[in-house]
Amino acid sequence: MTAPNHMPNAAPPTAEQKLDKIIKDFGNANKTANNSPGDDLAKLLEVSPDLKKRILDSVDKGYLTQFQALPANSGTGGSYDPSAKAINVPMNVLQKASTSERDKGELIFVMGHEIQHSFNAAATKKITQDFIDGTKVLATSKASPHDYTKVTEDFIQASRKDEASAHIGGFNAIASQARKDNPKATLEDIYSTAPGRMQDFITVSGTPGNYNYVMKPGLTVDADMSMPYSKDNVAAMGKYYFDKSAKESMLGSNHNLDYTNFYGSWAVNVAGNNEKAYQDYYHKIDKKYATPEVQFDMKRLGLQQDLINQNVKFSDNKAFSYVDTSDGKKKAATFDPDAYPNLSPPVSPVSHHALARHSRLDTIDGTTGPVNLSRAELSLPVINRTGMLMGDDTPSGRLLGRVTEKLGTGQPKPE
Repeated sequence: MTAPNHMPNAAPPTAEQKLDKIIKDFGNANKTANNSPGDDLAKLLEVSPDLKKRILDSVDKGYLTQFQALPANSGTGGSYDPSAKAINVPMNVLQKASTSERDKGELIFVMGHEIQHSFNAAATKKITQDFIDGTKVLATSKASPHDYTKVTEDFIQASRKDEASAHIGGFNAIASQARKDNPKATLEDIYSTAPGRMQDFITVSGTPGNYNYVMKPGLTVDADMSMPYSKDNVAAMGKYYFDKSAKESMLGSNHNLDYTNFYGSWAVNVAGNNEKAYQDYYHKIDKKYATPEVQFDMKRLGLQQDLINQNVKFSDNKAFSYVDTSDGKKKAATFDPDAYPNLSPPVSPVSHHALARHSRLDTIDGTTGPVNLSRAELSLPVINRTGMLMGDDTPSGRLLGRVTEKLGTGQPKPE
């Protein structure tokens, strides 16, 4: 008779053990003869206790399961991929972080920003799906008009909160780094740790040798210099970060978008594709079908026609007509991807997640077809392309633009 096995079950790995493995896998995947990125990343995470704590928490909750390398010279500061549950790391910055205080601060901030996106991911997925569901309701309706202003506005504003809270996460990572070096760290110390990023939070005034450092109006910190994720802080951070000009944000495939038009371009793309598909479908099955009037209040949404034209990618590559209802008036307009035919956008840093996957098209009856089917081969219209909910030119990629060189110096910039 075989004796019963009394060997105890192995204890599940701790968050620390999981993180060690994630870092080791990242290092093995990207190690070169002259570079040990796993070791570099492990050392970096020890610099900021707040960052390390939040990363361990994210790993423990299953929000972060891997680190991935951003392509060289992508121009991107970093990103969180909710589908892969991965933070995409700029390898050139990581390599320099061990010897450059500026690059160390930059990457600490980026990691603090992106790990906060991991905690926001469930809410982000919901707001994205709410938008998709809302556009589907409009597109399937035969009544006119189809006004996409409210659903688009809700989506942009929810994204604004997500980005603002993530930026607060970046600040807290830097404040923690500064306080580890000096428990009595001041705003000046925090600013000097990552000056390029801290200009979003701290106002510097005065003259060389006599600078004054204060938090921007509406932003508050606790006694330990950490910034609470309060309603007021998130609202103020939306103003100082989300509302930055396109020249500062440089988002999208053409690096010419502010955050509002970044998210707005994606929203227009989803709405346009759904409208095109359902209009074609209804025209085929109903001879009396009248094409509904599609509306966007561009002024209320803060969207710019020329920027949208440069960044939409409709599935049929054709223009799409709508009515701009700004200021209570109606003006016929067109979203036209060919309005700027000579643009040669740079390679998208992380769009391979969307383009290389075997994405599928959901059709009106719940069946699916391969993503490469032509429009003529589809008997039913596209509802949405779930594979396009990630990557450089889509919102779920949650990209953080790289700070410009002029902002990355240690010299304060008085306002």
